Amino acid sequence: MSTHHLVFTAAVPDWILKRAEAEDARRARSWLLSQSWYERRRIAWKSSRTVSPDRTHSQVRHNIVLDLDCPASAKPASGSLALTVHVSVRRGEDPIEKARRVLDLPRSGRPGRRIRKANGMMDRGSFSTVRGKSVIGTMPPQWPVDRMLTGYSSHLGSYGQGGVGLSGWQCNRGSWIVLPLTGSDGWIWLTREDIAPADDFRSLKVVVDQRILGVHPDQLSDFPPWEHRYAGHHQILDMPDFGEPTIARFEATESGFVLEAASGLTCWRFAMGDDLPRPIWAGSGEPRVLCPGESVANAFLLAHDCYLEV
Repeated sequence: MSTHHLVFTAAVPDWILKRAEAEDARRARSWLLSQSWYERRRIAWKSSRTVSPDRTHSQVRHNIVLDLDCPASAKPASGSLALTVHVSVRRGEDPIEKARRVLDLPRSGRPGRRIRKANGMMDRGSFSTVRGKSVIGTMPPQWPVDRMLTGYSSHLGSYGQGGVGLSGWQCNRGSWIVLPLTGSDGWIWLTREDIAPADDFRSLKVVVDQRILGVHPDQLSDFPPWEHRYAGHHQILDMPDFGEPTIARFEATESGFVLEAASGLTCWRFAMGDDLPRPIWAGSGEPRVLCPGESVANAFLLAHDCYLEV
């Protein structure tokens, strides 16, 4: 492991400065900071990095600082931003790409799909076929937005002998969003962001905890998980308590999705995509990739409850 100190810099975009003109003068700096963080995916950042001798930095927990440098006027007409983060990386891992992942900035995806083995008894594709009266049907694209996230499980879908590891999100203590992806916990990352504004309104501190949902015991060192329930293993972890945040963002594509829910200054983000690293399949050692023609966006279902037959 090596630790890298990265700084991303950019000018405050004109469109953010323009919108700040409508804010109260006492709140202008605070507003610029918060909007620059919330809109960071749309800002063109330049990066620089240095290698730190610190080898004890956490793989999953990151302290981020967003600094604002602007004129002392009540409503600044210009300003510059600096995002600072430390990341520890495994051998061969790109520190800039990991930093962009931690910060949720645009990243490059990994090409590639696996060829489904026509005669392979164990290879029926990445998705399970969900049956039973619980299923309502295909989920409309923006259905989750503005609903409360009141439950989550990565162990849904019974075939009579146990679960097949589908993911489901309960909304408003009622219906469930279901992604019928077999063994989904090894495909999906969960990020928690906690924001702490500075009293002088010149900086914003954010603590980011980002982990794969679950992983085989053999890969714990490379992918520390949120959840780990393998029987007989010394490390037993459970999912965190989300509270009941409101879903503010849902986007799905052929190769992945983002579901983001917020409560006050805490944000939870579930994400899957070719731009995120994944553990290999523990049994075969093969890469964890979708088959040609498979689409995450087309797979989401709505169900009355979480009791699913596959």
